[in-house]
Amino acid sequence: MTEDLLHFIWKYKLLKFTSYYTTSNNSLEIIKFGEHNKDAGPDFTNVRIKIDETEWAGTIEIHKRSSDWFSHHHDINKAYDNVILHVVYEHDKDIYNSKQQVIPCLELKNILVDDVISKYENLYQSKQQIPCGSLFNEVIDITRESWLDRMLVERLEAKTDFIKELYNFMKNNWDETFYLLLFKNFGFHVNSDAFLQIAKSIPLTVLLKHANSSMQIEALLFGQSGLLDSNLKDDYGKSLLKEYDYLKHKYGLTPIPHHLNFLRLRPQNFPTIRLAQLANFISSYQHTFSKIMESNSVTEVKKLFAISVSDYWKKHYVFDEESIFKEKALGNSSIENIIINTVCPLLFFYGKEKQDDSIIDKSVKWFDELKPEKNHVTKLFEELTFKTKHAGHSQALLQLYNNYCTYKKCLQCNMGVSILSKNNRRNFS
Repeated sequence: MTEDLLHFIWKYKLLKFTSYYTTSNNSLEIIKFGEHNKDAGPDFTNVRIKIDETEWAGTIEIHKRSSDWFSHHHDINKAYDNVILHVVYEHDKDIYNSKQQVIPCLELKNILVDDVISKYENLYQSKQQIPCGSLFNEVIDITRESWLDRMLVERLEAKTDFIKELYNFMKNNWDETFYLLLFKNFGFHVNSDAFLQIAKSIPLTVLLKHANSSMQIEALLFGQSGLLDSNLKDDYGKSLLKEYDYLKHKYGLTPIPHHLNFLRLRPQNFPTIRLAQLANFISSYQHTFSKIMESNSVTEVKKLFAISVSDYWKKHYVFDEESIFKEKALGNSSIENIIINTVCPLLFFYGKEKQDDSIIDKSVKWFDELKPEKNHVTKLFEELTFKTKHAGHSQALLQLYNNYCTYKKCLQCNMGVSILSKNNRRNFS
């Protein structure tokens, strides 16, 4: 038994009867259960009750045992003087406030609905990765979908915290913020931090000065990444190094200290190929963020990322080692990954900053136009027969799993609430 569970029981009115008695044997009617207070002070506010013939309005405090009142020092805290009812699982002691007034008590132990505690214990003690897995299909579709909608927004809210840091770092410049976020996500997890450092080490304005020369942009990007050195053997690598030495001195650049990771990556995902694609993107960069803002569909946005690599990289995955010719254009799954992790979160943040609901709605709506991601989390839910229909679902499931299921926060999850309160909820005003 936890206080969180008792709060949940009170909030959702999971009690057997409609009339009760206090521990002093006075009749008790609960007119209004009140509102859950998550700040300092008593647990529920705006409560209305009737004891015998007298009606009271105020707050209630909930504890596992009555004596917890004294353990928490509420008896000397004036903020608790307006408590009109002490609600406990087990009554073991009469309590009073700072005015020495005895506070009526309601003991819950024998008036709880029969299975709410056992259901909660089953969830809390579950060994499954998704605690409610065996009961997941009890949740009706409208509850599940509305909660996943909320999870998607919650995930976007969490991502905006990081985007705001980038926005502040770039002195509120939207193009530069987009540039940093794009580079980070082009690193695709393994090299995301290193790619972000590359972007931070060389301003977008410097790269755009050389937009008419993909070779110079590659020299800057590969040079800043630390991939150019005097041991390069082929002519192209040597020419990039020579160009970089000149540009490095011209702009006072310092290569990043990080080493790019090639391990456990498919050749098409090597950081060399990703940097070559970014160089191609910068070469054709024409106010891309503004174009994204003006786009009305994911299809329009995808066209902005239809990028390939220079001729050298069509025959190489790394310097000095020639391979079979391949275009190495950015694939559809990679483009969708960028839209999911760069475009939509940045649009969401932009809408928040500008207080423009239409942009926020667009950023959320675009997830419905993207294929769902495939990962171990979506697989877990699919094993529960849940069909992941679009990227909005897969992003929401990541938020749900990582922030609720993993920590067994079933009482804070609407699906957990639905399972625990199913067939037990009473109707009160």
